[in-house]
Amino acid sequence: MMLIVHFLGGTVVNVLPWKWAFHVWKEERYEYRCIIYRRENFAIPQGFATALIGETGAADGLLDTLPCVERDGRVEEITYQVYHPYTLLSENSTGLTIAQLAQSIREVVSEAKYTGSAKVTLEKKEAAEDSAAMYSGLDGVIIMHGTDTLAYSAAAMGYLFGDCDIPMVFVSSNYVLTDPRANGAYNFQYAVQFLAFDCKQKGVYVSYQNGDGIPRIHLGTAIIGHQPYSDEVYSVGGMEYGHYEKGTKCFVAGKVYYAWNNAERLTDRPSLQAPDHWDAPIGLIYPHPGMRYPMNFDGIQAILHHTYHAGTICSETPEADKFFYEVANRKIPIFLCGMDADMVYESTYVYEKYGMIVLPMASPVAMYMKLWLLLCSGYSAKEWMTKPIPGDLPNFSI
Repeated sequence: MMLIVHFLGGTVVNVLPWKWAFHVWKEERYEYRCIIYRRENFAIPQGFATALIGETGAADGLLDTLPCVERDGRVEEITYQVYHPYTLLSENSTGLTIAQLAQSIREVVSEAKYTGSAKVTLEKKEAAEDSAAMYSGLDGVIIMHGTDTLAYSAAAMGYLFGDCDIPMVFVSSNYVLTDPRANGAYNFQYAVQFLAFDCKQKGVYVSYQNGDGIPRIHLGTAIIGHQPYSDEVYSVGGMEYGHYEKGTKCFVAGKVYYAWNNAERLTDRPSLQAPDHWDAPIGLIYPHPGMRYPMNFDGIQAILHHTYHAGTICSETPEADKFFYEVANRKIPIFLCGMDADMVYESTYVYEKYGMIVLPMASPVAMYMKLWLLLCSGYSAKEWMTKPIPGDLPNFSI
């Protein structure tokens, strides 16, 4: 089994086959040393192959802790190919770094196996040929990523590579791996376990264990952003792909699993490309008491308006009518995220009045990234934001 491992973020790890490799990174007063050891007598015949891409923190011996996975007497030996495209603290993510991540993934995925719709072009033809030769027989991609912007990157890659033949799993850690509270090693182990035995469908996933000790697998486009003072990861509406029974290797399919696996392949789909600029041409609005609607629309191509938990917004402010009139006058589409079809309150009737386009239940983070990718790919947001595309949740429909 071959897995590609991408390391992003604070610590970059260079892995040389069968050798010790380490890189020391210093930032402010902190120093992390990452060492990965590949035993010289570790055989790599047939087996599971994966690519690893990502942010490591202090990932001492992370890959060496998992030379193989086993279940029900079946043993899969693992070949890791490690790739580190750049160094970035995840909180500093921009449109350009998201594009760089997409590019690096595209480079390590074999041309022969890739059937997706993402337009992530290689700079040189030779790079594509080298990639196809180096990573032929690839079984999966693991992306090591910081938690701060995990939901954003997972959603973006979920839309760009949601129909790629090779499944991908994001892995994060709530603390540096030397901290006994860290869940990174568990997240990594179950990502490999999932790819080796339980991943039956194309897609981009997230492996993450919350404080309850239950390893969960989420769709990349389903997870929501972290709550303040919390490092836990959840899927919108509790729609996780599946989980492992606590302390076991037994995978339990979630309610999305069967719908996701049985979903028909979409024939009508946009060909998305990653952002080509560091910022997004999107206005984000969050309701709050005493809010003032922004009146500067420079560079804004679309607006994503969030709601309170009941699907309501703050519509009775002195600036609301003026704001929505100006948006309509400029022909800027405005999308409402957080409104459920069953939510009917007095203030929800203003949506039709203001010409707001209500989106199906989905992760607000995913809707932001979907909107961004559509806009930078030249597609009509009004047409495609309400249509299912590869990566969307199975129930995404109007």
